[in-house]
This record gives sequence, C-alpha cells and structure tokens, in this order.
Amino acid sequence: MMSKRCFCVPLIVCVLLSAGRICTAGEAETAALSMALKVESELTSVIARASNAFAFVGLGSGVVISPDGYILSNHHVAGERKQWTVRIYGTARFFVCDLVGTDPVGDLCLLKARNAENLPFVEAGDIFALKVGQQCLTIGDPFKLADPWDAPPSVSIGTISALHRFQQNYCDAIQTDAAINPGNSGGPLVTLDGKLIGITGQIMSRFLAKANTGIGYAIPIDQINRFIPLLKKAEGKFVYHGTIPDGVVFTQSSIDDVQAAVVESVEPGSEGELLDFQKGDKVLRVDDRPVLNYWRLRGIIQSYPEGTKVSLVVVRRGKEVPINFALPRMPLPPAPAYVEVLGIKVVPTAAGDGLLIKSLVIGGLADRSGLLKDDVILKIGGKQPVANWQEALQAKRPGDQISLDVRRRTATAYVVQTHTITIPAR
Repeated sequence: MMSKRCFCVPLIVCVLLSAGRICTAGEAETAALSMALKVESELTSVIARASNAFAFVGLGSGVVISPDGYILSNHHVAGERKQWTVRIYGTARFFVCDLVGTDPVGDLCLLKARNAENLPFVEAGDIFALKVGQQCLTIGDPFKLADPWDAPPSVSIGTISALHRFQQNYCDAIQTDAAINPGNSGGPLVTLDGKLIGITGQIMSRFLAKANTGIGYAIPIDQINRFIPLLKKAEGKFVYHGTIPDGVVFTQSSIDDVQAAVVESVEPGSEGELLDFQKGDKVLRVDDRPVLNYWRLRGIIQSYPEGTKVSLVVVRRGKEVPINFALPRMPLPPAPAYVEVLGIKVVPTAAGDGLLIKSLVIGGLADRSGLLKDDVILKIGGKQPVANWQEALQAKRPGDQISLDVRRRTATAYVVQTHTITIPAR
C-alpha cells in the first residue's frame, strides 16, 4: 500500500519556497501532509454538496438546478414520459416530477418536482473558464447499483480531456476520462468547486461493451443555458435546434491550406441563396467563434436553438463579408423504422450516408447473418438506400439473395464488410 509520505516529496520545494527559510525534510513532510488533508477535506465537502442535488431518474440520473425543483437529465433517460417519481438524494424523499420540456436532438430534458422548495441544487459553472487538463467530477448511478437500496450516488474524478467534440448530435461536447457507465446518463459533470459544467450522456465503447473506456461526453453548460428558457416554456413538448440554411452545401473533406468551412455550392432559389451565400465563400467565424472546417461550423450552429440570430464572417474574393440571419429549425431525428424482413430498426445517419442499426430482433435474419447494433448499412444490393429501399426488400422472394455493405467501428478503425443474406421462406 502506498504510504501517505509518498506524495509529499514533490511538494517539499513549494513548502520551502513559501516558508522563505530552510526547513528540515520532516517539517516539509508534515506541511505537505497537512496541505493534502486540507485539500481532501475540501473535496469531500464539495462532493457531499453536489451529491445532495443528485436525482435518481428512471434507469439513469439527473441533477437539481434550482431550489424550487427544476431537474436536468437526458432526453434518452426521461424525455419520453410525462411523469416520473424521482428520489433526490439530499432530501431522502421521493418527488413526483412532470416533464416540462425535452430536446431530442441535444439529448436534454427538464423535469419539475411538485411542491418543491428549498431543495439542494448545483450552480452553473463557466464554460469559458474550462481548460483541458483540469480535474472534474461525475456523479451518477452506474449500472443502477445504488437505486434499489436507497444508497448514495457514485462519484468519479477525472480530467477535462477535450472541448468542442463533435459526436453525432453531441455537437459541441466536453470530453472527459472520468468514469461514465450505463446509469450515469443525465447526471452532472462538475468542477472541483462544485459548479455544473455539463450533463453526461454518451460514451465511446470497445468490442460492443457498454462500459467506460475513458472517453465520455457531456452536453456543455453554455448550450444547456441557451435551452433552459425554451424548455421551461415548452409545456411538455419538444424544443428545436438551429441548423445551416437550406440549399448551402459545404465541402466536408479536409483542405490543408484552408482554415475555414468552404461553400461548395448554393442551390438556386434556396434559403441559402436568399441570404447571399455564394459558392467559394469561406466561413471564418460564427459570432467571433473560430471555424476551421465544416464540422466545427455544424457543431457551433447546432448548439443554438432555432431562431437564434447569428453573424457569420466569410471571406469572399479576398474580403471579409458578414452574413447575418436567424437560424432555421433543424428537423427532429426520425423514429426508427422497423424492417420486418431483416428484423432490425434503423434510422438515417447524421451524415446522411446510410442507415444506422438501432436494434436487432434476437434470432432474426440480420442477427443470424452477423449484423450488429450500431452497424451502418451503406448499400443494399449495391445501391445506396433511397426512397423505396424498404419496399424493394419486402418484394424479395424466398431464396432470393441480397447483399448489404456495412460499416462497422472496431477498436482501432472503421471497416466495411459485405453480408450476403438469403431471404427465408415466410
């Protein structure tokens, strides 16, 4: 076991310098140990306060953000039911909560506890003060280990690994290596002084194992703050994100010598043309936030609600030109379509390049043929899935064969595989 003395050595120099005199090694160790114990005491105090605001919500987590009972969680945790019974840890009580509003694209929802007052809550932090490498805390109920026993939530400490990550609809996310597992979704990501900086909700996994690998994502507090006023007014309904104006197509590949999002084409008569986007425009900034490529542009734009007024600065023929407009509505993601003949549910990918498998029927044709959840079907019978792909599949007769080109994420890369499936007798 590591001795308490082990951590004091790097601090001896600091102690000597701060004391302004030569100290013995023993004095330095004592000072270092005292300092470490003080830091530990302050940290456990912060954890206790933040844990008191934790809410056990369904199969996930949540956090109280105001003394009158507003609770944040993920849409995928609590956004599809109008009412929940929630345990708020610091009160040792259950509360009936109503769904106030939900955000399917941003994976955020807001609940309101009935007859609540003076509840423990967390205060919002400052996203612009965050730095990569600083420590943070996640609070949640991984694998629902605490909920059946009325136990406290779990706490994990880690670092801010990266900012502005683009991961599906988590378009401007905080990345952290603090442990996030199933059951953590909807829980708070907080600083070491107990300020809320994000809501955790997504992880990267290996070998299809839904467990922490050191890469987790949280919805950032600045995005949350933009949507809370809309969620409070939603009356239990959806709120919507902004998106890039219709008819503007950007170059999606990296261009080494262009640090901007480049307009590839503008459809005549489209909303984009009316706003004066032109082919060759290079978007440098959105509201003074730098844009280095198309994906960063999407990440910024999609982190705002619909109707938000933004100012883009583009370079056109060597001059900077402003384009000011209100963001149009981003459509909600479609509900998964059930493909009966294969036994799968699919949705279009965010990039529009295929069909993402959301679930499979165990023992169904796709399952027996080796397809997996989260595979992306790129081609069906050598063609991209288009308007009538499902009808074409249903028209296949027993004994017919169909090929599916499938992209799969492995531990190290994306691979494309072809699966040949024989339609069985019905």
